[in-house]
Amino acid sequence: MKHLSVRPIRDYCLGIYDGPHATPKDSDDGPIFLGIKNITEDGRLDFSEIRHVSENEFSKWTRRVSPQPGDVVFTYEATLHRYAIIPDGFRGCLGRRVALIRPDSSLTDSRYLLYFFLSHGWRKVVEGNVISGATVDRIPLERFPSFPAAIPSLPVQREVASILSTYDDLIENNRRRMALLEESARLLYREWFVRLRFPGHEHVRIIDGVPEGWERKNIGSVAEINRQSLTAAHDGEIEYVDISSVTPNHITETTTYNFRNAPSRARRIVRHGDIIWSCVRPNRRSHAVIWQPLSNLIASTGFAVITPTELPTSYLYQATTTDTFVGYLENHARGAAYPAVVAGDFERAEIFVPSRILVASFDELAQPLLAQIHNLRQQNQRLRAARDLLLPRLMSGEIAV
Repeated sequence: MKHLSVRPIRDYCLGIYDGPHATPKDSDDGPIFLGIKNITEDGRLDFSEIRHVSENEFSKWTRRVSPQPGDVVFTYEATLHRYAIIPDGFRGCLGRRVALIRPDSSLTDSRYLLYFFLSHGWRKVVEGNVISGATVDRIPLERFPSFPAAIPSLPVQREVASILSTYDDLIENNRRRMALLEESARLLYREWFVRLRFPGHEHVRIIDGVPEGWERKNIGSVAEINRQSLTAAHDGEIEYVDISSVTPNHITETTTYNFRNAPSRARRIVRHGDIIWSCVRPNRRSHAVIWQPLSNLIASTGFAVITPTELPTSYLYQATTTDTFVGYLENHARGAAYPAVVAGDFERAEIFVPSRILVASFDELAQPLLAQIHNLRQQNQRLRAARDLLLPRLMSGEIAV
């Protein structure tokens, strides 16, 4: 593979297409308008947050191209170096700043092409052609088809893709398991504390919709908000978490800084069992439980850090992700461009606090689920590291297949 001839990337494709340079009207349902946020850094499509295009307008947005299974989509402006394969059953169109490559299946395996695009060698090619604008960087699509690529024979491609996809299949299986664990904890909370079908509910009187013995309390009475912050005098290395690095109950990445060079918002100290919630545009997307973190993990001041004092993390986490709680935050957010809440809004928010025995029973079931989710995340980190170690060696031929 080290002596492969270099050819333009267009030689391996049936076509390279970009999406519309506009945004459709908001629609509550319909085909997917595939945007940058739907393409992850590690080569997946993420549909946890979807924008739709209406059926009436769909044909307009697919005049140039309609994504097909096996196409490789990629970002070419603003957030670069993101690639993913269109799966079977996908129905949608390309969004702004997203393009696709349609591989020639007689020459190119889609899975191999994805890994090729994720490789360091291709990244260098792209970075050597990036145009830096006043606001964002972009790849010149008119030159993209001529970018050089050295791709082996189809049998070799399939063998390489098979090896690397084994890791991705394990990662995806763990991801599905995590989703099921999350759903199990959520459904248990809803059954006990929303539908009020908790153990022994048949023998408890309900007064004005509240079980006897339960209390309505402000979060400030059962938790502390922003308990600890770093001072300007702090020195040393930190791992920084920004709002953009958090998805539902998951920190996707951290950035290492010497504190003196870190963003001014790098101040919130977080510890095991804390819950972080985005203050800016508060919604379910930007919150997470902190579980066995690095000792130097620091969150942005854009988060409210909730430290449980009277309730276990497992219960308080679920209580702060209900429709009622999220609606409270959205109603109290202030500001036109960037509606936000403040620490006091979290302190004043009300939740139901059941009996200690019932909360302890819930924690006994839910806390192990949080631990399992954390362990699966750790496994996935190790799998990604192993895959990423293999990828350049397989691509370069250092490891023969």
